[in-house]
Amino acid sequence: MSMILTVLLMLTMIVSTAAAQTPAPAARTLGLVEAITLALQQNQQLRVAAFEVAIARAQLAQARGARSPHVSGQASVTRTQEGSATTIMFFDHGALHTITIPAPSPNLYDARVTLQYPLYTGGRIEAQIALAEANARGAEATLERIKQQVIFGVRQAYFQLQLAQSGLQVAERGVAQATENLRVARARVAAGASPRFDEVQAEVSLATARQSQVRARNGIAQAMQALAGVLNLPLNTPLRLSDAFAVQPVRDSADALVAKAVQARPEFAELAARQAAAQAGIQLAESGGKPNVALQATGSYSNSSGLFAGSSGATNWSVTLAATLNLYDGGITRERVREARLRLEQLQAIEAQQKQGVELEVRQAYLNLQSAAEELAGADALITQAQEALRIANVRFQSGVGTNLEVLNAQTAASQAEASKAQALFTYSLARATLERAVGADLP
Repeated sequence: MSMILTVLLMLTMIVSTAAAQTPAPAARTLGLVEAITLALQQNQQLRVAAFEVAIARAQLAQARGARSPHVSGQASVTRTQEGSATTIMFFDHGALHTITIPAPSPNLYDARVTLQYPLYTGGRIEAQIALAEANARGAEATLERIKQQVIFGVRQAYFQLQLAQSGLQVAERGVAQATENLRVARARVAAGASPRFDEVQAEVSLATARQSQVRARNGIAQAMQALAGVLNLPLNTPLRLSDAFAVQPVRDSADALVAKAVQARPEFAELAARQAAAQAGIQLAESGGKPNVALQATGSYSNSSGLFAGSSGATNWSVTLAATLNLYDGGITRERVREARLRLEQLQAIEAQQKQGVELEVRQAYLNLQSAAEELAGADALITQAQEALRIANVRFQSGVGTNLEVLNAQTAASQAEASKAQALFTYSLARATLERAVGADLP
């Protein structure tokens, strides 16, 4: 039993030592554009969508190849049962003559080349090409939609980390202010100018500010891990942000943004591709009731001595022009055409629904941005007033005119104003990113 415990203890020490020796990832400094670029390079969902585009393009190349002539070659060797020689005897001028005909070769060598060319398929090949083109456009639109989702996710995580860093700055200033207030309170209590209660209040205020500082540091750690996860980096990678919050107003009207969204949103490109595929499906279904005309030319060479045994072989060629028409299929073609037309009508109804949904999304995002801009303007005025109030409260307390409670209240109001300013900047930045996502394009 003691040996087992010893082994377990040794394994634990080995694992702990290996973990301790594992180097931590190097710190990275990222701007927002660099973070977006990194995410687009490393996002696995985007990589899968890119493969779908490549597959769709390969399928399109296959569909286009169907309208080209197809040439095939065939070579074969056939061995038959061996025969026996044939002897012929006859008399000529009273003499007996014998002729021996050797047995035919048991091997038959054959080579042929066949060319096939579809002259008319009732629109089937053209419909298949149109269907493949629509699928390729749809895959490209899906790739763009996922790209926009990734960009929005990076922006959101980046803004969250910016907000967390601003929160830590506010908390650190709060600790500094509370520390200074405690110093003044202790000096006044020591001089007999203030009661002991003022010092206790200042100590409580400092402890509260330090708790806020701890929560702010935890918020930064969590936001940093969230951003690292979006960028597909190790979650313990230290990240430094080189960009601060930026206020960029949007000058376009809501109507102009809605019109731009109808043109730019990849969802509409996806839907247009599906409609084009449905239209091609109608043509493909209709081709089942139309004739097919094909040309086939074949040339062959046969020889029992070998494919390259001289001119003793036999050559042959043929040209065939064939037309095929499906006279009756139990109504399958008719119902296929009906199904394809119904699917197209369904997609047209979805388009109308999607336009309404996009318009609502754009207009709501526009209203949220306007509200965020007003909130930001109010936060600027509030922080100016709160800082002035804190300055006056400190002067009054140090002069013996004001009370410690006034200072504490002013400090709380100033910290809340700074936090409100950071939250307003985050809300505005996220609202603008949401509007760009709703429009489907970057806004100047």
